[in-house]
Amino acid sequence: MSLGPCPPLVELPSPLLILGAAYSGKSELAIQALKAEADTTVIGTAGLLELEGRIGKLKSLRPDHWQHREGHTLNEYLTQSLPESKQVLVDSINQWLANVLLESWNKYDLQQQDARLNLEIRSFCDTMHKHGDHRFVIVSSEIGAGVTPPQELSRFFRQLLGRLHQVIAAESAAVVQVVAGIPLLIKKP
Repeated sequence: MSLGPCPPLVELPSPLLILGAAYSGKSELAIQALKAEADTTVIGTAGLLELEGRIGKLKSLRPDHWQHREGHTLNEYLTQSLPESKQVLVDSINQWLANVLLESWNKYDLQQQDARLNLEIRSFCDTMHKHGDHRFVIVSSEIGAGVTPPQELSRFFRQLLGRLHQVIAAESAAVVQVVAGIPLLIKKP
């Protein structure tokens, strides 16, 4: 499918996947994909000290009444958020995956990691579909276009993230790619 102009993000159906390079404007545009007045939960997954300033800036752009949950338990936070919020923003899948892999890298072999993380994303997608009356916006960074990393963990992360993006994109009603702050519609509803 060819890239095309993007209607206002809030008009695109849910689930909406927003992909792009690091600092391309994905998180800022994700705010525009949600109704400001609605009860919303933002599931933040960064967990890195060096990102605290960035996270603080993004929080300041969001309405004050939006709730924030930060950590690595994506499905648990998603389930907890559903009774209190009709909109859920996950920012971001790539950071969630990085944190989970770093925490568990020495506990499981590659096949076990692959199986358990694919199960997590499958559960995530199933939960979204069971709650079609909610709006879901998922943000993630595309990282597979560069040089193949020399470390096994980095290669595995890149490969698994690419596969997870494919699963989420297939389950999403619309997919937007962000390039230099410009949203391009790559999967039409």
